Amino acid sequence: MLNIQTEHLENHTARLTVEVDEQRLERAMVRAAREIAKKGRIPGFRPGKAPLNVVMNLYGREYVLSEALDSLGNDIYREALEQAQIDPYAPGSLENVDQEGRVLTFVVPLRPTVELGDYRAIRETHEVEEVSDQMVSDVLENLREEQAELEPVDRPAEMGDRVTFEHIEVILLSDEDEDDEDDDDDDDDDEDDDDDDDDDDDDDDDDDDDDDDDDDDDDEDDEEEDDDDDDDDEDDDDEDDDDDDDDDDDDDVPPGSVILHQHDWDRVVRDDERDLFPGFSAHLVGLSAGEHTTFTLDIPDDFDAPEVRGRTIWVDAHVAQVRSRALPDWSSELVAKISQDEFETIDALRADTRQRLEQAERNLADQTTLEGALGQLVEGATFHYPEVLLEDYLSELLVEFDRSLRQQGLTLEDFKKVTGQAEESIRELYRPRAIERAERALALGQLINEEELDVSDEEVAAEIDAMSEALGGDQAGRFRQFLMSDQSRANIGNRLATNRATERLLAIARGENPPKGPAPEAASEETPANVAVLEAPQDVAATEDQPESASGAQPGTGAEKITVDTRDEDPVADTAMGQPLMDESDDTASADE
Repeated sequence: MLNIQTEHLENHTARLTVEVDEQRLERAMVRAAREIAKKGRIPGFRPGKAPLNVVMNLYGREYVLSEALDSLGNDIYREALEQAQIDPYAPGSLENVDQEGRVLTFVVPLRPTVELGDYRAIRETHEVEEVSDQMVSDVLENLREEQAELEPVDRPAEMGDRVTFEHIEVILLSDEDEDDEDDDDDDDDDEDDDDDDDDDDDDDDDDDDDDDDDDDDDDEDDEEEDDDDDDDDEDDDDEDDDDDDDDDDDDDVPPGSVILHQHDWDRVVRDDERDLFPGFSAHLVGLSAGEHTTFTLDIPDDFDAPEVRGRTIWVDAHVAQVRSRALPDWSSELVAKISQDEFETIDALRADTRQRLEQAERNLADQTTLEGALGQLVEGATFHYPEVLLEDYLSELLVEFDRSLRQQGLTLEDFKKVTGQAEESIRELYRPRAIERAERALALGQLINEEELDVSDEEVAAEIDAMSEALGGDQAGRFRQFLMSDQSRANIGNRLATNRATERLLAIARGENPPKGPAPEAASEETPANVAVLEAPQDVAATEDQPESASGAQPGTGAEKITVDTRDEDPVADTAMGQPLMDESDDTASADE
């Protein structure tokens, strides 16, 4: 038995000071010396046969000791964890070794612990909005508009046209930015006045390129210059124009949160409530293909999306194409086309649309209730976790950020070079989000434990069978083989357990009093709402006798595009409760039509 001193530190880590038996250390050094002798030629001895003292004389005792501790340290570490009953979250580190190698000091990050509090007292309102006839009509009109015939036109955009943007960016300005914009406008007015005064003077201002251009243009009207001079002036003008374009692309972009950034993006120019933002389309009317505009919009206080409500946005739009739209009349053929031959009459399509909207409203109510309940669950809980857990979350967030940048042709390294930000600074910006995700994941993982919602191997196998059968065809066998891997089985078990946890939390929040344990037929049910509940780099031990795994986190930069849709999508079950060893969540081309 090892002689161990255990010290629990404030950052949810433990320091283990372990005394190593002298004879055990000696045997480990002998083995290490043999391995060293096998790799290097030692005169007078066959490979691996040189005694310990000879090897230490040639290589030094410190080197032999370090080689011995490579294997001995791991063995002692595992024994120390078991003897001290330490449950690690991640690999420990060898903090210190005394000169003789007799005392090893390990620092071990501990597995997170969570106390949920009285979570059964959580209550949230659950209101399902009634679907009106107008809502159904609006959806049907959108479906009809999707079937519109598009024709490229060589004229400025009009209301009802479909505009394709080569590039569009929408930035949410801060209050300070808006004040700066006003100040800039005043400065621009002053500069315009100065330019007017300069136009009246005959003197050139060598320090002002724009004034030089204006003076050159005025002089060209009154004076005759040779062809060479004209060419030089034209070149200078072109260079100045290029500089102005560069300024438009870089210096004139105001700071703020990017809420929309798209290339080759379509939008219908409309003046009703389906416009992207109130007054947005009005700024597009009159623009032709190849033209560019920037403008600001003040968003009303009653706008649907709370992210921009009552704020000012800045829009930078490059128009690539303008197309007219010819809408088809309602007919049985149109209904069949829209429904993929499922319905023949507009009444049948209307009834199906109403059912879908009613289900969407139920999902939205569930989502709202579940979000509030999850917030209460986290607020009422007490968490203890090591710093390395947050570092894992931060690493996953940066991976997702890099992935989102790559979709725009950039990388995280490019972003750091352009912004001048070090990775540590970016990680610090993500820290609040990492904490939120970690605590959500931990709270749901503990809820799974306390409500006895674990998923059995048999339930995972049944889910794999169902998923394989749903795929069908020649691919079903290969898909099943993939699902049978340890990683896939763990992920499926985590997803099923998370579904159970969110269903249970939703039932509690609605005032129901469900008994502990899985609800009937809960193993294969979907999560009741699209809620980003668990977004963690490591998973909860939600299945019986299954290996633990790592799963990805949802991207986020604090500058995501506004979304207001509801989707029947399962959140991934990723809670941070893994056990390591020492070595080891219309903005598309046709969304609004």
